[in-house]
Amino acid sequence: MYLPTHMLPRLFSRLPARFSSCLLPLLLLCIGANPACAADPYPKDTVLHLNQMQVLGTHNSYHPEPPTGPALEVLRGSYPELAEIVNYRHPTLTQQLDLGVRQFELDVWSDPQGGNYAYRPLYAKVGANPDTGSAALRAPGLKVLHIAQVDAQSSCLTLEECLGQLKRWSDAHPRHVPLMVMIEIKDLDFFATRYLPMKPWQAADYDALDAEIRSVLPPDRLITPDDVQGQYPTLREAVLAGAWPTLAQSRGKFLFTGCNCIAGDRQHRDYLRADGSLRGRVLFPNTSPDRADAAFVLMDDPVRHEADIRRLVSQGFIVRTRSDANTVEARHNDYRRAEKAFASGAQFVSTDYEVPDTTINPTFRIAVPGGTPARCNPVNAPAGCQATDIERPDALK
Repeated sequence: MYLPTHMLPRLFSRLPARFSSCLLPLLLLCIGANPACAADPYPKDTVLHLNQMQVLGTHNSYHPEPPTGPALEVLRGSYPELAEIVNYRHPTLTQQLDLGVRQFELDVWSDPQGGNYAYRPLYAKVGANPDTGSAALRAPGLKVLHIAQVDAQSSCLTLEECLGQLKRWSDAHPRHVPLMVMIEIKDLDFFATRYLPMKPWQAADYDALDAEIRSVLPPDRLITPDDVQGQYPTLREAVLAGAWPTLAQSRGKFLFTGCNCIAGDRQHRDYLRADGSLRGRVLFPNTSPDRADAAFVLMDDPVRHEADIRRLVSQGFIVRTRSDANTVEARHNDYRRAEKAFASGAQFVSTDYEVPDTTINPTFRIAVPGGTPARCNPVNAPAGCQATDIERPDALK
């Protein structure tokens, strides 16, 4: 509670001396700018819900730089168009958080025996050693890479390492808005080389994914489908009824979404329970909004689908879209897609340019209108909502 200093004499005049002598030292602690005694920086936290904000995210957030060395030789020789598409870079996850990024994308590969991605056989075609020499890649566990053969550099090679970085920052800044982590399931040999034995993800792989997330983040740090569905018959009904948690219930927590962006709907056959529910699961899978398990929709083209995104957001769904893709907008200094993305109301707007890339365009940078990290959602936030009600850089601890 904040106590104005002009009220102190009146208060003490009504207290017995023995009480005032005890309370005086405590009350003096609240004079000035003591944050422990300051007014609540988020007075609307019990009114605003997590789907009523809009934040900046990054695409392939772990991707530190374009391919170099043997990988670049392979690309230039056989897949030159891809060399341009993957020419983007991100700072570490921790640095992105400090910049205001609040949504991340991790491409996750199953590797239960370990070592499946420690070798890059295509390197031999250009006379390079295919052995990465990476102990992290030799160990069993889920890996975080873009394309295992030729674009596999990562600022955190394992899912456990990536999540650990996010959690440590979160621990130090517990009043942040919920962080969304989109898990893209990877299980195909992109170049059909047959060098890397890859099997489509099975139920056991999804179980391992949930278990690894829970090994890093305890239950009180997660927002899960069960939390949102509550007593509603289906998750979709809960979403349409506005059952997303409030910011008061969400700060310092993580929301995981998922997509198998190559194989599409196959994810549902293996990730959903036998009864078609997400009971006990961690991820909100990308799905059609008419399904019983619908809560999260991936709609990456806001130019084509701005009206669709606005409709979904108005109904209560959470949407991720992209403000740029494949380096195209940066090369042409084109902000039209970004403007559509933010106007659409998509809660999570993903970019490759949270900081400019001086090798492509030293001025092209994407930020939340009014300033990253967050603002009130332009489609569904209540009247009177201010950006500082969502997140304040001076009130993260």
